[in-house]
Amino acid sequence: MNDIKEWLISWFEKNTDAEREELLKRSHESYFEQGLVDSLKFIEFVTDVESAFKVQFSNDEFHDRTFSTITGLTKIIESKKNDRL
Repeated sequence: MNDIKEWLISWFEKNTDAEREELLKRSHESYFEQGLVDSLKFIEFVTDVESAFKVQFSNDEFHDRTFSTITGLTKIIESKKNDRL
């Protein structure tokens, strides 16, 4: 598992009732549909992610369905980091 996905899994472990095994198994499913975050928790999550990875998300990225999954968000962050290289 890469560092970004590991960080995201750890964040959900610390900030929700979800367990690591379940997060890994369902990492391709929407964290909204799983009930892991509500609108307030989402703001905290995005702030933490942007700070940890020194990225900023666009409105288009927020509307992208892949943003709402751990797997999809991992790919978005990887892409943003690669664009800086």
